[in-house]
Amino acid sequence: MSQRHWIPLGVLLLALLGGGLGQALRQSAPRYHGRPLTFWLKGFDLGYCDPAKPSWDESVEAVRQAGARALPLLLRMLRANDSDLKHKLIRLAQKQRLVRIDYVSADRERWAARQGFMALLGRKARGAVPQLTEISREEVAGAYAVPGGGHTEYATEILELLKQTDESVRAAGKAHPEAVGKADGK
Repeated sequence: MSQRHWIPLGVLLLALLGGGLGQALRQSAPRYHGRPLTFWLKGFDLGYCDPAKPSWDESVEAVRQAGARALPLLLRMLRANDSDLKHKLIRLAQKQRLVRIDYVSADRERWAARQGFMALLGRKARGAVPQLTEISREEVAGAYAVPGGGHTEYATEILELLKQTDESVRAAGKAHPEAVGKADGK
């Protein structure tokens, strides 16, 4: 075989491997009633107006059933961040009427993750304290800005609520008071 035949064959092989890996990663996400947890988290998104959207209670139950298996997804969503350029491009794309653009902003994704953590408060969410502490520091530094300025501090809020409900989180708060000491006036 000549070299010009090997290049398309290599590209095809890489595409198949990438597709298989992507499918494997998607299937590893927690599922509830046959649907991925990301579907159920849409129930927390007040801006998502699909008639098939799950109810708030269904979303809470799905997160609770997933338990600690939901933590990696919730942490990844809590770190979602959109650039100003992305916001502008999405707004421009949504103005056209040929193709419907159903875009979930990073801020809405972070809100859904916050609500997911609220459903998990207690022992199941305890394993995420180190990552939440790191995300909280990033939030305080303004890493997750929202359009129009400002930033959200969902991880800081989650840590504070965990601190109020769980002794082990209180101990972690003593180690990192800048992340979870807001209620103490620090």
